[in-house]
Amino acid sequence: MSDGSRAAALSAARRASAPYRTSPWPGKLHVTAHHASHDDPLLTFLGGARYLLAAADTKLLVGCGLFAGPETSWRRNFSPCPDEMRTADAVVLPSADLGHAGFLPQLAAEGWHGPVFATPGTAALLPVVLSDAAKQFAEDAGQACPPAPGVPPFRAEDVTRALALVRPVEFGSLHRLDGAEFEFGRAGGRLGAAWVRVRAGGRSVVFAGPLGAADHPLLRPPDARPRSDVLVLAAPHPPADGHLPGRFAAAVRRAARRDGSVVVPVSVDGGMESLRALAETGQLPPLPVVLDGDLGLEVYRQAAAELRRGARVPAPELRPEPPDGPSIVLAGLATADSGRVLQHLARLLPDRRNGVILLGHPAPGTRAAQLADGARHLKIHGRYVPVRAEVTALGGTGAFAGPAEVLAWATATPAPETAFVAEGEAEPAHALAKALHAEADWCAVVPEEGERVSC
Repeated sequence: MSDGSRAAALSAARRASAPYRTSPWPGKLHVTAHHASHDDPLLTFLGGARYLLAAADTKLLVGCGLFAGPETSWRRNFSPCPDEMRTADAVVLPSADLGHAGFLPQLAAEGWHGPVFATPGTAALLPVVLSDAAKQFAEDAGQACPPAPGVPPFRAEDVTRALALVRPVEFGSLHRLDGAEFEFGRAGGRLGAAWVRVRAGGRSVVFAGPLGAADHPLLRPPDARPRSDVLVLAAPHPPADGHLPGRFAAAVRRAARRDGSVVVPVSVDGGMESLRALAETGQLPPLPVVLDGDLGLEVYRQAAAELRRGARVPAPELRPEPPDGPSIVLAGLATADSGRVLQHLARLLPDRRNGVILLGHPAPGTRAAQLADGARHLKIHGRYVPVRAEVTALGGTGAFAGPAEVLAWATATPAPETAFVAEGEAEPAHALAKALHAEADWCAVVPEEGERVSC
């Protein structure tokens, strides 16, 4: 089958399995304080971490992520690619996280073949993240029960096609395209993560996803925000719990006393925080650590330019398969909505001896969020599984900046004409916009999905 025929067949399969086609964007137009002209770039918020910046001579898609959350949101990952995304001349990836890059294989599978620009760290981590996700999605599709989609969002061959489009661009290097130019600055928090400044049509826009904490134990802190006419921010993470290592160790010890095992849902690119929590406790019982998937540790070890001086990537003893007795299992995905972690949860949740440790703040509607909220059962592969295992939700790991840090980072540079808080949960997004208005007198807006603004 030719590539074109395969892409058409794959698109048709996804259309058949999707509950609905992505509806046309409403196209609402918002004009900033700047006196707009017909030559000003237009910015469209496509939902999640997806932004289309259209200038006179080029269109850039900044972010190309999957949706997380309730089943209705997750199924949008199976819908045909929105037309706006197909029109992009190039894709700029802020990070390798599935929320920023997870839709790229489907975009490539449906025939898009433009350049994809990423930092060297993101480019190195993408094969690990996307290949691991493709394996997990394929396993899920094989066990899916109607009306769940019977095809994965993307397959291994789609990942190969997408990776061939990736072009690494160094931090601080100005890259020119037809009618536009962009540069990456360090965002911290994840290996390779970047904020992106784009200049087009005489205007400049900075896209800043989740920022890393200034005192991240492994990675260098975010670079200072550059001046821009428009700033697009992500909602901050809640403040980290300084007692996380001790609470992690206590949860493991409780399960060990019950002769039980512990499962920790992790993401490929964020699994370093799980390993750091393990390494820093120094109080864990001598249980084997089982890694079900590839966390890309070697990629981190090679990323000397992004690591803090003296930082050491932890390397606990890992085993590829669970032993017969109690163990600590690290498996993805972190949302617990897909992947091999579902098999471990189905096996461990019904037994009161076992435990589940949740790191970070899961997106509302995900299985991880349901567990954190005290769910008594989970639906996994068409069957309800009782939740009898102890669930310990630890909250923030300290990898990402809290509200005060994000506010300080944003306001350390002269104000943009407009700031948009467009990524993350609604409550912290509105809180940040309110703080920017009240404390810095900024024009700060939480845009609607599908809204189009003049820059």
